[in-house]
Amino acid sequence: MNRRILLLFALLPLAAVCTAEPAYRLVVNPANPVAALTRADAARLFLKKTAKWPNGWPVQVMDQERGSAVRQAFSRDVHQKEADAVVSFWQTVVFSGRDVPPPIAKSDAEVIAYVRANPGAIGYVSSAAELAGVKAVPLR
Repeated sequence: MNRRILLLFALLPLAAVCTAEPAYRLVVNPANPVAALTRADAARLFLKKTAKWPNGWPVQVMDQERGSAVRQAFSRDVHQKEADAVVSFWQTVVFSGRDVPPPIAKSDAEVIAYVRANPGAIGYVSSAAELAGVKAVPLR
């Protein structure tokens, strides 16, 4: 019996980690009909491999600064890479002349303002950010 109790207490921190809220939220303009995205869909959008939303609108991505905690969390969760690896990807793309990286916001407020002003925009903000005028999109 004591072993079961010890095992239960040993697993509690793991359960807390598994149920913790993500450190970021994806946001789109409220006019965008998308209701949810997979991580793979989000990765394709942010790497500009998907250029249009299902309704035909052009995708307008807004990234955050490489050193920010929210970008680190987003990159690890969605791209399965560190933010520096994503920056390296974009350096290769730019060098080859194929595309340019998304614009970089300096804050959650800047991302929210951009997304609110552009119907095809998508960005991510910290989970504590106030989402006035934008819609959070869950990841499946």
